Amino acid sequence: MRRALALLVALALGAPAPALAQEPQTNLADISDEVMCTVCGVPLELALDAPQAEAERDFIRELIGEGRTKDEIKDALVAEYGENVLAVPGTEGFDLAAWLIPIAAFLIAACAIGIALRRWRRKDGPAEPPQGPGTPADPEASARLDADMALYEP
Repeated sequence: MRRALALLVALALGAPAPALAQEPQTNLADISDEVMCTVCGVPLELALDAPQAEAERDFIRELIGEGRTKDEIKDALVAEYGENVLAVPGTEGFDLAAWLIPIAAFLIAACAIGIALRRWRRKDGPAEPPQGPGTPADPEASARLDADMALYEP
């Protein structure tokens, strides 16, 4: 009797594990922002009245009805419509530039800002002491000033 009870408890506790291991059911809204209308060239969620967009949505709904996961649906869309259906660029060839150019631009901008800050801080370094009435002036500058002042005296 105890063995049977222990077996029932073990089965009851073990039953939710397979249910938790399954991937959650996907929906159209979850996928439509990651795929494109192949005719309009905009994300499927923005292609409102295009016949091609409706055909793609119907295809996605059919796959959701079959219980497919998000990745399986994307794979089926690529098989049906080609690589252009994905909103995320690929990682090979020319599509790789869509990933690398923004990263390179960010790094260049960060370096430029760093260099500019370093130069700006150097300019704000110790300044020359102010020249006031009690401070001795440069003798050459004094001589030039006296010569210029003599031109304006009557």
